[in-house]
Amino acid sequence: MRRALPIVASAVLGGALLFGLVGTTSAKPPAAAASCAQRGRVVFDKDTVLVDASGRKLARFSGGESAVTFTAPPSDGSELARIETGTGRGSFRISGFVKASELRLYAAQQLPVVSGHVWIASGTRVVATGSSAGKVRVEARLGAPFEQRVTTTTECAALGFNPASPVVTKTPASARFFLFKEARLDLYDSVPPVSDAIFTLQRSPAADSARFFSTEQRGGFVHVRYEGEVVVDAWAKASDLQPLPRGETSAVPSGSYSLSSAPQLQLSELPRVVRTSRDLPLRITARDADAPIGVVEADTEVYVMDVLGGWTKVLPKSLHVLPFGDAAFWVKSAELGK
Repeated sequence: MRRALPIVASAVLGGALLFGLVGTTSAKPPAAAASCAQRGRVVFDKDTVLVDASGRKLARFSGGESAVTFTAPPSDGSELARIETGTGRGSFRISGFVKASELRLYAAQQLPVVSGHVWIASGTRVVATGSSAGKVRVEARLGAPFEQRVTTTTECAALGFNPASPVVTKTPASARFFLFKEARLDLYDSVPPVSDAIFTLQRSPAADSARFFSTEQRGGFVHVRYEGEVVVDAWAKASDLQPLPRGETSAVPSGSYSLSSAPQLQLSELPRVVRTSRDLPLRITARDADAPIGVVEADTEVYVMDVLGGWTKVLPKSLHVLPFGDAAFWVKSAELGK
């Protein structure tokens, strides 16, 4: 019986054991060809599963930082995005699928939702939900003071793996602040409106209000501005807003996030480390008959965990990606060298 290796990682909300059973991935993987090539370093939640096109579990992520290329959003009817680990040198390269909601993607710039009026803000986390007309369809799940999902389509280049600093406009000294306390707030593109509402904001029940600022009122409407996970520049009915006394702004809590630290192998004596001199086929069984699941790239430091009948069980020294369950990563001993 194989025993799980003791590896620990410091997670966002406290220490957690790296190994443990995880749930199955039941969604059907997409068959769409790659349409993106966004590369960066990602911190997946511990035990995020990487599967192949048939749904077979290939590996799981440790909760540490991993080099990843986002190659395709989910196809219709799927919730899985296609990725590839590795950098081309010095890493384990495995192509497969993860749940799109588990791939940390962020808006690298403002993403238009309603042209000229509503945007997903730069730095907001988004989920790739599909594709349309050669673009990636993304969804932002807004938190307090709002509670709703905002969707748009964008180029792959407008997405990134790190939360960019949001663009903050300085509030004019003459601005007056307004509170939105109703459940919904309709937005319009002009005054008087020439059409129905162009967008509707939905307030979170957990928030007493949302705060807007304005420098213009006309014909029973207020030209409102808002900057947070979503950026708003539109008109709203004055009757739907509560004006604050001039000079009063109300408090807005700031957000924060943290990332987990690198995982560590916890053994009384660390295994031998070998640096690969060339790309090596990587398998999850010690059998020639089974196709490789990926490649151990040249110049990768690996832990030698065991040797069995011409095969060597290995782990990446970085521990960024690990075998799933009772499986192991295997390479041919003769190809690995000493």
